[in-house]
Amino acid sequence: MSTENAPEKNPWTIAVVLAVALGPLTALALGSKYADEETRERARAGLVNATPSDVLDAYDTTRAPGYASEKTLGDITGGSAIFSQLQAAIEAAGSKAILEGEGPYTVFAPSNEAFARVPEEQLAALLADPVALQSLISAHIAPGRLSATEMMQGLTATNLAGETVPVGVQGNLKVGDATVSQSIVAKNGIVHVIDRVML
Repeated sequence: MSTENAPEKNPWTIAVVLAVALGPLTALALGSKYADEETRERARAGLVNATPSDVLDAYDTTRAPGYASEKTLGDITGGSAIFSQLQAAIEAAGSKAILEGEGPYTVFAPSNEAFARVPEEQLAALLADPVALQSLISAHIAPGRLSATEMMQGLTATNLAGETVPVGVQGNLKVGDATVSQSIVAKNGIVHVIDRVML
């Protein structure tokens, strides 16, 4: 068999190919061996920053204790200026004891901005009617601790009024037609701040 047409194996070509193939590995091995501490620290920081995180972590406030985790639901609604209208409604309805009990409860808490969306006459009529107020407050409280992550999975909640409340993600985290802007963990439940009153 003739070998006249076989390509000639040039040792320099083989050396270049090996250098190209093994160069980065060699550089990496030597670099990690001889790199100074600052370079190694940068590499470690890069690895930490490159590690993917759980995308639901930011929404699940029950994974880590929050600033209010030793307070009751009543402490949160009564101690924050954004809930002054809600707290007035809770007290007028005689529902304050529920939020200070053992629970756990999930409170869908309308902010003052949410109450400002209710027409003045309708709001005044509600505040003057203790029975209607009690129904309103019951519609915003559900037994158990429903975390934001559970809500994102589309689970439903049954409130104290016995109604099923749809929850889930429709662009934003929703409770019925209301959007959840923040979740606050309490020792006897969780408060989800919402942007409208569920009437």
